[in-house]
Amino acid sequence: MPDFSDAASVWQAVLGRLQVEMPREQFQTFLHPCVGQGWEDGCLVVAAASAFAVSWLELPLHRAMAEEALGKALGREAAIRYRALPELAASVSAEAPGSDMASSERVAVLRTSAAPAARRAPVPDDYDLGRGRRGGGDGAGGGYDWAAVNAATGNPRYTFDNFVVGVSNQLAYYAACAVADGAGAVNGNGGDGAPGAAASGSTAAGAAAAAAGYNPLAIYSGPGLGKTHLLHAIGNCARRQGRAVLYVTSEQFTNEFISAINRRAMREFRDRYRSLDLLLLDDVQFLAGKEQTQESLFHTFNDLHQAGAQIVLTSDRPPQSIAPLEERLRSRFQWGLMADIQPPSVEMRRAMLEAWAREQGVAAPAAALEVIARRVKQNVRQLQGAFNRALAMAQLLNAPLTAESVSEQLDAIVGPDARSGLTADGVLQATAQEFGIGAEQILGRGRTA
Repeated sequence: MPDFSDAASVWQAVLGRLQVEMPREQFQTFLHPCVGQGWEDGCLVVAAASAFAVSWLELPLHRAMAEEALGKALGREAAIRYRALPELAASVSAEAPGSDMASSERVAVLRTSAAPAARRAPVPDDYDLGRGRRGGGDGAGGGYDWAAVNAATGNPRYTFDNFVVGVSNQLAYYAACAVADGAGAVNGNGGDGAPGAAASGSTAAGAAAAAAGYNPLAIYSGPGLGKTHLLHAIGNCARRQGRAVLYVTSEQFTNEFISAINRRAMREFRDRYRSLDLLLLDDVQFLAGKEQTQESLFHTFNDLHQAGAQIVLTSDRPPQSIAPLEERLRSRFQWGLMADIQPPSVEMRRAMLEAWAREQGVAAPAAALEVIARRVKQNVRQLQGAFNRALAMAQLLNAPLTAESVSEQLDAIVGPDARSGLTADGVLQATAQEFGIGAEQILGRGRTA
């Protein structure tokens, strides 16, 4: 019988049960190196050898098996908290055959050397639905540590300041700014961080009114044109206001929903999503065909909208074109403002390239940037990839960045520039072949269609 006051002994009892239930390779790689460290808030704290091991151990199935084994060992239900300790990997190596470090000594070393780790935030990548600070009621969300959640899910690199605005995306951009301002104005914070942020008075009221009409804000475009950039820019403004913000992809939302069903944690799932001030949902087209997930999102949408929370979503096509998507959900996506982003013009692409060159401190010749801007048209990601490739090759070969060198690099990315060999005779022959007529008929005086 394990000594319940000794976390190491309790964990050894858990390992004894798991050893016969799990594949040997998985057990030896992820579980055997772990060490029970102590108790915290009634949870068994277990040290793992790496952050990757922690992510594997916290997968719903693996966590459920370990906590079930712990419950059998203790005779009552209890939770496990995993923490990554680099010292553990070294001690595992030292415990290999031929080493004089015993397992008990390894536990003692870890107990004295390991500092308490910060509690993990509930972030979607871990499908961690409720292990933040709960029950305290301090702040939004009934005790969730939203500051930690925001830091884990946001991307500070994406801001309004480094978003290049042009005719093709200005509606989406200004709508996103209004939403970012309005979120702060509604809560009396003035929308700090967005261009033209509302400070007080009628400006704040105007931003709040605009945001109210943009709920939800649906941004749609092809891939790589800036939808996700705008989502994070909105979130970064709201985070500076101390709001409860969550950026999540449709895939992550679906995975969390399935995990909540498997863990019988639907209440935690609902509490987590319906206590938000701002929900940023990316790539909603991937919800098509997922009936139960759509139903969950439908109820979440209703609760958030009725509570005055802002919803911003993106997709690769207009909501009315996403099939099969439930009509009641489709109509709600069209409830507020729909803003599209078109492929950037050549002038806008050139402005993006110049901005990236400034950010990296590179003196890129205008002729070289012009070549990239004119030949790469599909999306912003491909444009940035072409710029990065041309810049890297110039640096690695210690050669100047010229229009000629850039053109050679682009041949490998977007193919040879077809226009370089284009002639009037070639156009004539291609047209004649396409329509099945002779070139002389095109050049002749007849007007037969």
